[in-house]
Amino acid sequence: MRIKIKFFSTLREAVGMNEFYFETVALTAGQLWQELEAQFPKLTLFTASRAIAINHEYVQAHQKLRDGDEVAFFPPVSGG
Repeated sequence: MRIKIKFFSTLREAVGMNEFYFETVALTAGQLWQELEAQFPKLTLFTASRAIAINHEYVQAHQKLRDGDEVAFFPPVSGG
């Protein structure tokens, strides 16, 4: 299936682009992240702390994907 991938902040810097389309066999957002880690090894630094959104809604890694979804990955954010 074809998914639109978006990266923000330090994740964007790690992969060298902010968005692209990606052909995947992943069934979940977490599996998609694993495929992306294989292609962009610097992403492994963020696995434990990244946030995921599918079609503008924050989700957990077990969320199922559908063809045409937009998946965004965000680095950890802190504030006060």
